Amino acid sequence: MSETIELPLTLIQVGADRARDLDPAWAEGLAAIIETQGLFHPISVRKIGADFHLVSGMHRLEAFRLLEREAIPATLSQAESDDAARLEEVMENLGRNELIALDRCHHLSELKQVWERMYPQAGHGGDRKSEAIKWQTLPLDPSAPEIFGFSEAVADKIGLSARSIRLAVKIWSGLVPTVRRRLAGTALAEKQTELKALSELNATKQIKALDAILNRDLPEIGNVAQALAYLDGGTVCDPLEKRFASVSKTIAGLDEDTFDSVIAAHEERVIASLKRRGRL
Repeated sequence: MSETIELPLTLIQVGADRARDLDPAWAEGLAAIIETQGLFHPISVRKIGADFHLVSGMHRLEAFRLLEREAIPATLSQAESDDAARLEEVMENLGRNELIALDRCHHLSELKQVWERMYPQAGHGGDRKSEAIKWQTLPLDPSAPEIFGFSEAVADKIGLSARSIRLAVKIWSGLVPTVRRRLAGTALAEKQTELKALSELNATKQIKALDAILNRDLPEIGNVAQALAYLDGGTVCDPLEKRFASVSKTIAGLDEDTFDSVIAAHEERVIASLKRRGRL
């Protein structure tokens, strides 16, 4: 295990190209926790010459700055390249399980790209015994035909199934870059099912659907299905109306005996409804 050092904040450089954007609200909340409970996990830095570059722990670092601390506990990363450092950053973020759906898809896609750059031969099956990949942190599954062969190994480390990893990467790859940026901070960013539905649309429809969902003049549109209904017909099926139609169709298809049983099971509510409407 790497030795922990007290590193002055003024010596730490934070690159602009981070896998995860800074969330000021999260940093403030983290500062309050650190002030009362202390820091449980040191940040990780990479020493390049006389400089220290942040590898993981951006929100912890910002929290220490908010607390006006002069130094922060840090460990020295063993990463020997920018890609290795990015791999370490992404794996820690995934392992801490603090990511919302959109960020998780982004991180897993980033992990795939870094992996392919670091081990290009692995994407074509590779030779598992070769010196180039013998020391890999995430060993390749030789039974898989392409880069997703590392899914099982990643799943063990971050608690996601290989299938969920593949799906997350597919979602991120399918989203238009402008849509990805606009999704940040929205309710949809926290719902993988909605992200999946959006990613399966062509670029033009993705943009139009998101326009409809984020349009404050269309408060009744809250998901991709409602946005598509609006785009196709100019009207949105209200969720209550949709539910009513489904229940009505089910009741209409019941035989008399089953219908009587349903009414008997809800007799008090049926009678109360009839009285409210003046039928009794």
